[in-house]
Amino acid sequence: MTPRTGDFSRDLTIVIPVCDDPLIYRCLASIDVTCSTIISTNGSPTWFLDGLVTYARAAPQVTVLSTSERGIGQAYNRAISQAVTPLVLLMDSDCVFEPGAIAAMLAAASAELVKGRVRFETRGRGSRLVAAARRLTEDPLVTRKVNAYSPPLLYRTSIVEKMGGYHFNTAMKWREDRDFELRRRTSDLPVRLVPEAVIWHKPLSPRDDLRSVWSYGAGQAQGEWLKVLPRMSMKRELKKAGTVAWRGARRGEPGAGGYAAFRNLVMLASRSIAIRRQRGTN
Repeated sequence: MTPRTGDFSRDLTIVIPVCDDPLIYRCLASIDVTCSTIISTNGSPTWFLDGLVTYARAAPQVTVLSTSERGIGQAYNRAISQAVTPLVLLMDSDCVFEPGAIAAMLAAASAELVKGRVRFETRGRGSRLVAAARRLTEDPLVTRKVNAYSPPLLYRTSIVEKMGGYHFNTAMKWREDRDFELRRRTSDLPVRLVPEAVIWHKPLSPRDDLRSVWSYGAGQAQGEWLKVLPRMSMKRELKKAGTVAWRGARRGEPGAGGYAAFRNLVMLASRSIAIRRQRGTN
């Protein structure tokens, strides 16, 4: 266990959904504020779950919840329902907190939603391309847009009373945070950005990154089919692809801009294929 600093936070619970990612131990070690932490497993193999339970025995602030069904939305909801604190901080198992990031978000918790920044570690040319492209599309200091996607997202659990009465849609396999963000906008709830609250995502190869993008496209199609997400506009997405390509060129990163634009096209293709499959099975 990594030593914690500061007083115990009675207001915060960190929620980490996981299936079988061994990087969760690295994530847990990066928590530098003493607070409740709930690991919400979904569809985890026995050997992995046993390891987490053993870890939690030596860490009284850590709770392990288990369900046999996969799904991040369900894992989030179950953990949040068990949290006894007014604030939750959503984190991913393959990310680590920079020192002071949690404290910085807590300091801004007079706001109902607080957002930090995700940066990507690199290991080789491919992961550097992915990191640069993600910066062009997701870093609020570059895009000048702040959203409530997770991680890292800290919020008051009571806000769901203004957002349809639920945290995350359990019927969606992916893009559950897109639904959360759209309900947040509809409810006119502002998000406070804390630029110094940084988490680091593990290095991603283009192949792994595009695999995730493909899943997002399938999730978008599922969300549209369930009438949870609005229909994606091809014209708008193509315009976004052009915008990010231009942004990359303007910042002296044409390769990253081109790759980021390609990611948009991959998501559109995945969505279209998923929609055709749904129509063929109904």
